[in-house]
Amino acid sequence: MLWKNKTFPSNLFEAKKILDIGCGRNKIEGSIGLDHADLPGVDIICNLNEALPIEDESFDIVIATQVLEHVENLITLVYEVHRVLKPGGLFVVHCPYFRSSWAWIDPTHIRAFTVNSLDYFCESTWIYSQNRFKDYGFTSIDIYLDRQEKNTFCRNILSNLCLKYSFKYENSVLSFLHPFQEISFILRK
Repeated sequence: MLWKNKTFPSNLFEAKKILDIGCGRNKIEGSIGLDHADLPGVDIICNLNEALPIEDESFDIVIATQVLEHVENLITLVYEVHRVLKPGGLFVVHCPYFRSSWAWIDPTHIRAFTVNSLDYFCESTWIYSQNRFKDYGFTSIDIYLDRQEKNTFCRNILSNLCLKYSFKYENSVLSFLHPFQEISFILRK
């Protein structure tokens, strides 16, 4: 049986108040950029391992593109993002998939992500029910593999297998034969 591979939504950022954390020099147009360095386009300078200098429920979307793999205090940052999101807001994360060589090339990367890595923060997952860090979390999570790659028949089958049977797939030879490059998450508050 085949099931439909998820395609990353292209209109996600339209007419939304967006915080782009770890934006560096590549801030999303129309967003507020937050980074640890004073670079062109950065609006707020702060340490991502500490509390964010932003009021509660200020943003519709918080995006982190190739950022979470660098953050030492991931748990604090995820709950800070939860705090600054409006009800129903989205936390959009793009990071290297754990089998990708991109996950390990950069010496500043301190972690890599699997399909279930952010389940600890999402109330609708069994990992959250057994191992949560706080008694509140995001309400849902969507996961996308290689969002920018062309969908091929083989890629669709392997993506679907990985998303549906993540523990089996990620611990099998298939994950070595077809290592995805990027994993994306959309967590809804």
